[in-house]
Amino acid sequence: MMSLDPPLTERAAPDSDAQERAFLRKLTLYAFIIRALLAVLLHWSGFSRRLAPDEETYAVDGWSIALYWAGEIFVKPWRLTSDQPLGYFYLNGAAFFVFGHTEIPLKLVNAFLGALSCRFLYGLARELYGIPVAAYAARLLAYFPSLILWSVLNIRDAWVIALILLVSKKSLETVKGRSRLALAQLLLGAFALTFFRDYLFFVVAIPPVVAFLLGRSGHLIRNVIIASVAALGLLLLVQHGAVSEKTTKRMSLEALSEARQNLASGGSAFHGEVDVSTPGKALAFLPIGVAYFLFSPFPWEITSTLKLFSLPEMLFIYFLTPAILRGIRYAVHERFRESVQVLLLTGLLTVSYALGEGNVGTLYRHRAQALGFYLMFAALGREVSRAPQAAAPEPAEA
Repeated sequence: MMSLDPPLTERAAPDSDAQERAFLRKLTLYAFIIRALLAVLLHWSGFSRRLAPDEETYAVDGWSIALYWAGEIFVKPWRLTSDQPLGYFYLNGAAFFVFGHTEIPLKLVNAFLGALSCRFLYGLARELYGIPVAAYAARLLAYFPSLILWSVLNIRDAWVIALILLVSKKSLETVKGRSRLALAQLLLGAFALTFFRDYLFFVVAIPPVVAFLLGRSGHLIRNVIIASVAALGLLLLVQHGAVSEKTTKRMSLEALSEARQNLASGGSAFHGEVDVSTPGKALAFLPIGVAYFLFSPFPWEITSTLKLFSLPEMLFIYFLTPAILRGIRYAVHERFRESVQVLLLTGLLTVSYALGEGNVGTLYRHRAQALGFYLMFAALGREVSRAPQAAAPEPAEA
C-alpha cells in the first residue's frame, strides 16, 4: 500500500520548524501585499463595483448603521430589523463609525483575512498529509486569482472562506487531541459563520461530529464523548437562534428547488427550469450541477469582458483536475479516517451549491468556499504522483 510518509519525512529538515515559520511569514506577507495593492487599485478606479455590485448594498447600509450609532439619525435602519445574517453589515457600520466614510480600512482587513487563510489551510494540510502538500496548497491559495479577488472587495466572502477553513482545522486538532481549546474554537467558529451565511451552519457542523465518531482508533469512548459534546454544543446554538427557522425550512429539497429556479435569471442562468424537489430528480441533475460548480464558466460561454478575466483561472482548474482526482482517491483509499471531515465538508459544499444555484456568476463566487479544499487535494495528488510506488506501512496514529 502506498504511503506518503517516507518522502515527507525525508524532506523535513531538523530545523523545519524555523523554516516553516519563515515560509508562512513570507507567504502571508506577500499574499497580503498583493491583496492590499489590488484592493486600493480597484477601489480608486471604481472597478470594484462592477466586479461585485453588492459592495454598494453593504456600504450604503453600513453607513446608515454608523450614522445611527453616532446619533446623527434617530430612525433605526431597516436592515437591522431584517432576519438575514447581519455580521458583515455590522462590520461595515463599525468601520465607518471608526474611520469615517471610506471602505479602504475594511477592504484591507478583508485582504489580511484572505492572506491569513493560507495559514489555516497550511495547518490543516500539514496535519493530514505533510509539509510538501501543505506548502504547495498554501501557495495555490495565496495566489489563486478568484481567491485574491474575493478578499479585496467589500463583500463577506473572505470571512466565510476563513471561517470554513478555521472550523475544519480546529475539527482536526480536536480529533487528534492537539489542543484542549480546539473544540470550543470550533463551536465559536461555526457560530460566527451564522452571522455571515447562516445556511452554512449545518454544512460545516455535521462533518466534525462524523470525524469525532471515526477518530483515532483505540479511542472509542473518547471519540463518542467528544462527538456528543460537539453535537450538544451545536444543538444549543441552534436552540438559541444560531440558525433561523426560515433558514431551516430553506434546507428542504422543495425549498432548494424553488430558490434555484428563482435565482436562474439573467444572461448567466443555466437550466433554470430544472426541478430538484425530490431525491430522484436531485440525483439525476447532480452530475450536471457538479460540472457547472467545478468547471463553469466554460470557455464557450465567455461572452463578456468580465467573463474573459475568468478564463486563465478556469484553464488552470482544468489542468489541476487530474491531480485533484488523484488526491481525493488517495484520501479515500489510504487516509479515509483522517480525511473524512474534509471529504464530507467538500462534498456537502459542492452538492449544496450544485443543486441550489442556477446562475454561473453566483456559482463562480460561491465555489471559492470549497476551492481551498480542492487545491489541497490537488497538492496531495501532485505529491502522490511524485511519491515512490513501493509498499509501505500504514501511517502511525498520532
